[in-house]
Amino acid sequence: MTIIAQLQQKNNFNGTEKNLADFILSNKEAVLEMSIQDLATKTFSSTSTIVRLCRKIGLKGYKDFKIQFSAQLQKYYNDISTVDPDFPFTDDDSNKEIAQKLLGVMQDALTQTNDLLTNELLEKAVRIISESDKLGIFAYGDTYVSGLSFQNKLMKINIDATLPVLFGENKFLATNFSKHDCAILISYSGKSKDTYQIAKILRLNGCKIITLTSDKNSAIAKLSDLILPVINLESESIKISPFASQVAIEYVLNTLYSCLFVANYDNNQRHRIAAEKLFSDSRFSK
Repeated sequence: MTIIAQLQQKNNFNGTEKNLADFILSNKEAVLEMSIQDLATKTFSSTSTIVRLCRKIGLKGYKDFKIQFSAQLQKYYNDISTVDPDFPFTDDDSNKEIAQKLLGVMQDALTQTNDLLTNELLEKAVRIISESDKLGIFAYGDTYVSGLSFQNKLMKINIDATLPVLFGENKFLATNFSKHDCAILISYSGKSKDTYQIAKILRLNGCKIITLTSDKNSAIAKLSDLILPVINLESESIKISPFASQVAIEYVLNTLYSCLFVANYDNNQRHRIAAEKLFSDSRFSK
C-alpha cells in the first residue's frame, strides 16, 4: 500500500498522528522541503511523533519517508487520469494536483480534437479562405478571446480578418458579406441563438461559412459549408471554466493559421521579416 493511501486510511493512528497525516496530505510538495524540526513546528507535534508515524507506515524514519514519498508522489501525479472536465479539481487538491489534472484535461481535449481533424478538412478550409475577398470572424463570450487571438495572428501574415467589436454590430457586419467572402463562426455547442441568426444572414447572402463546433448536427452546422470539429467533453452550462473547449478551439485555430502560413510560406516569411525590419528601423531612426 502506498504512503498516500496509508495516510488517508489512518489505520491505528492516534489523534496527533491523524492531524500530522492530514497536514502531509494537504501539503505534499511543501513537506518534501521541510526538515523534521520544521514539520514538527508546523503541525504542533514532536520529532518523535513524526518518527513514530513513519514507522507505523513501514518506513525506517523521516529521511526514508521523504525519499519514498517523493518517488511515490511523482508516480501518483502521473497516474491521475480520470478527471471531470467540468470540475477537474476539488478544494482538497494541492496546487500540483490541480496542475496535473488540468494538464490531463487539456491533453485529452487536444488529442481527441486532433483525431477529428483531417488533412482534407484543413485543405478545404485553407482553399475557401484563400479564394475569398473578405474574411470575417464571429464569436461570443469565451470563444471571442480565441477569435481575437486568431485575428491577431492573421494580421501578422497580411490576412485582414474582421471581428466585430461593439455589441450588436455583428448582425450588421454579416449583411456586408457576399458569395465572394468567407466567415468563420465559433460556437462550441452549436446552439447559440445569436450565432444561428448570423449564420442565416450569411447563408442568405451566399457567403461561405466555416464553423468550429463540437456538434456537427446542430442547426448552425447545417447552415455551414465546412465544419472544423472540436471534441465535446464539457457540459453546456455547469462547469468551473471552459478549460477543455477553449484549448480545443485554440488548437484548431492555431492549426488553421499554420496551414494558411504554409500555403503561402515564402511570401509570409518575407512579410514577417520585412515587418521586423520596419520595427527595427523605426526604433532607431531620428
